Amino acid sequence: MRRRSAAKYQYQRGAIGLAGILVLLTVLLLTALVVDSGRLWMQQRHLQSIADMAAIHASRHLGCNANLQNVIQMAQLAASNNGFGGQLSANPNQVLLGRLDTVQGIRQFTADGSSEAVYVRTTTEVPSSLIAGGLMGGTVTLRAEAVSVADAPWAAFGVGSFTVSLSSQQSVLLNGLLGGMLGGPLNLDVLSYRGIAGTQITLQDMLAVSGQVGTLEDLLDANMQVADLLELFANAAGQSGAADVQAVSAMQSIAAVAVKNATLTLGDVLAVTTPDTSAAATVGLNALSLITTTAMIANGTNAINLPLGINLPSITSINAQVTVIEPPQLTVGPAAGNGNLCTIARTAQIRTRVGVLVSIPLLARIDLALNAEVAQGSAGLRSIQQNGSETDVEIEASPGIAALTLTNNAGGKATISTLLNIPIAEIGLNLPIQPPTPQTLEYSVAHPVEDQLPQTQSVASPVGSSLENALGQPSAVNVTVLSVLNLGLINNVVSTLVRPLLSEIGRVLLDPLLSLLGIRVGGMDVTLDDLQYRQAKPLVI
Repeated sequence: MRRRSAAKYQYQRGAIGLAGILVLLTVLLLTALVVDSGRLWMQQRHLQSIADMAAIHASRHLGCNANLQNVIQMAQLAASNNGFGGQLSANPNQVLLGRLDTVQGIRQFTADGSSEAVYVRTTTEVPSSLIAGGLMGGTVTLRAEAVSVADAPWAAFGVGSFTVSLSSQQSVLLNGLLGGMLGGPLNLDVLSYRGIAGTQITLQDMLAVSGQVGTLEDLLDANMQVADLLELFANAAGQSGAADVQAVSAMQSIAAVAVKNATLTLGDVLAVTTPDTSAAATVGLNALSLITTTAMIANGTNAINLPLGINLPSITSINAQVTVIEPPQLTVGPAAGNGNLCTIARTAQIRTRVGVLVSIPLLARIDLALNAEVAQGSAGLRSIQQNGSETDVEIEASPGIAALTLTNNAGGKATISTLLNIPIAEIGLNLPIQPPTPQTLEYSVAHPVEDQLPQTQSVASPVGSSLENALGQPSAVNVTVLSVLNLGLINNVVSTLVRPLLSEIGRVLLDPLLSLLGIRVGGMDVTLDDLQYRQAKPLVI
């Protein structure tokens, strides 16, 4: 028995050592697995971070005129700066442009070449295992994907100064202008217009009260009657709570007088050029600017008769007409891309005509018409740069070229005649206006921007501060004498009647009307309403 037990123990000698080796190998294998898994997880996470940063950086260049090659360069720059050694332009890496859709609550990227979003795929090959990979050379390909929506900085601006400092004279003109364009009488006081001019509404406010459309794209593209669109503005102002009761009531009154059945869209009034339309949802838009632009578009090129408060006993007839040849347009969008302006606001192109017949008892008659035409000016967003505690915005402004002429009511030469209609002098206008040159307006907006906007800057007019002053100058009028016998009468009529009359037309019509439209002869106002430098969460997948 002792011999058998001894033999048995002899056979089991070394079993513990073998078990220990197996345990040690198991521990080593598990340790290698843990190390490899942790290493691969860290490398995958780093690769995902590279894809995220590349997508975010590329999305900031998805503004206007974006092209795939430029976007790839921007994504590659961000990837390289974060330690990526590959080329995003080479397979299996990839950069694509497209749009973002939500299907059953899940976001999906569709590569259709549009500039709403950018997709980035990064890959890298790493050893599959520190042990096995080192012995046998095995590798594994890691892959990371990221999608970022367009995140180009954008601004909202318009060409026009719709401020709360409107005068009573301008309110009378606005009543005639809006009433004439909308087809009904309007009699709002200056306080009502000031309330509207001080009201800001957003696309989000409009979407909330629209009731029928679901997205901002639908809202911008929906066909509406003029009255319905104006009513939408009024309801949005009431929804936001930013407008007082009097301003909302005044906006509803304007909507109520709109009897013209023209059909237009909100996109005709406001051009949203930013690829991610939802980014413009909270931009503040001036209510008076929206109303005025809508009315001009609805009216087309129909002439509007305006009342003039010129009271001279000798005036037997006065007729003032305004024709909007091209309506203005507001805009929201990104800065210039590849050097080309793409977010552009425009003034109205207008033509005014004031025809006057003057009868001087026992002496003479004057037949003249002052015509002013201002071509459409424009302002384009050049750049948006964040600079510490403020954001710097550059807008390139190009005023429209103006033309002033003096004719008679039939379109011929303006004349001074005897009571028997015998011309004794011809009157001309000597007011040369140089074509304006583009100017760059610089806005410095301290943070938070909502406390610093809107801001208005002006492009200077080469004819002086006002047409009233320019038209009243002795050199503004030239006279061709047809009868030397009446020289004294002619000089007296020109100095005491013609020059003051032209100056008065400038004071009561041209200056306040053009100011309402953000226009001066050879100049204009550019108002920066809102801006956004970065989205809070541009990364969506």
